[in-house]
Amino acid sequence: MEIAVDEIPCQEAEPITVGQELKSARERMGMTLSELAAETRVPMRHLESIEQSEFSALPGHTYTVGFVRSYARALGLDDVAVVNALRAELSSGGHEKYEAPLQNYDPTDPARVPSKTLAWTAAAVAALVLAGYLIFRSYALAPTAMPQTPASVATTAPAPTASNPVATVSDETSAENVGMNEQAPPPPATLVATPNP
Repeated sequence: MEIAVDEIPCQEAEPITVGQELKSARERMGMTLSELAAETRVPMRHLESIEQSEFSALPGHTYTVGFVRSYARALGLDDVAVVNALRAELSSGGHEKYEAPLQNYDPTDPARVPSKTLAWTAAAVAALVLAGYLIFRSYALAPTAMPQTPASVATTAPAPTASNPVATVSDETSAENVGMNEQAPPPPATLVATPNP
């Protein structure tokens, strides 16, 4: 009995995935998933997803590549070759790279811009707060003024004239007269009021 080559059913070998390669390498080394998770610091559920080639369960393309790279390094495999095989598998398998969700509004959407009334009200409140601060600062931090004596209360002393010379005593002379260790008190100040011309 002859069997023609055309009559033999063709059984295509299912291509081995990156996850299956990593799983078989892990099992050959005798590591458990929990040991691998502790070494790589990748959660066990992500390692299981990688081994089952369920990349949609992983957070994103970048994380998937990073997790597979860590997995390969922990097993001592060539991480560059494994990552390249992963990228080829992702592109041929219809998996798309992770994209951030689109914004649901336009950045210049007028509904997101505050109204003119709100803007003017905020500006007015800011101006009032600034004015209040400046007024408070000018009154609270101003030096206290000395009470002034009115001109009518001030004592008048005759202005010195050439016929009536005023004698002055220096501090050294008065100190000699009072004693060696004592100093004379300063001479009293006299208020002199001059009439306005």
